[in-house]
Amino acid sequence: MMLVPHTGINAAAGRLFRRPAAAFAAGVLAHALLDLVPHKDISAHKAEGVMVFFMLGLVGSSCGWNSPAFWCAMGGVLPDVEQVLPWTDPARGKRRFFPTHSRRLHSLPLPGARRYRTSLLIQSAVSLAALALAVSTCGRHCRRKVSS
Repeated sequence: MMLVPHTGINAAAGRLFRRPAAAFAAGVLAHALLDLVPHKDISAHKAEGVMVFFMLGLVGSSCGWNSPAFWCAMGGVLPDVEQVLPWTDPARGKRRFFPTHSRRLHSLPLPGARRYRTSLLIQSAVSLAALALAVSTCGRHCRRKVSS
């Protein structure tokens, strides 16, 4: 599971929406699209969980807790909650429900995909750049409103 890209990229994408509900739905859809991209996953649930809470807090405090940026990021993160629940653990014979969490669709197993999959370094760099973009544009937008 690599939640950092789902958080950062969706926070930036959320700036394209006006309504939080539409941004949330787009975040869930974007989660599925990002899952399809061949990529490397890690299983550092606790460390990554702390990082995601920090990122969501940064987006919420910079852009607003009811902002499209925050809700698009939430929509991007929430599908992965099932990855840590015992009642959706394939090792226990359970099934996951989000479509791209199946082995058939997750990190599309196309011919040559392993060779071209996105590394953790690239995922992290793109995610943090997207997060910085989201937060910096939210900050400017908020400052403009206050000074008007």
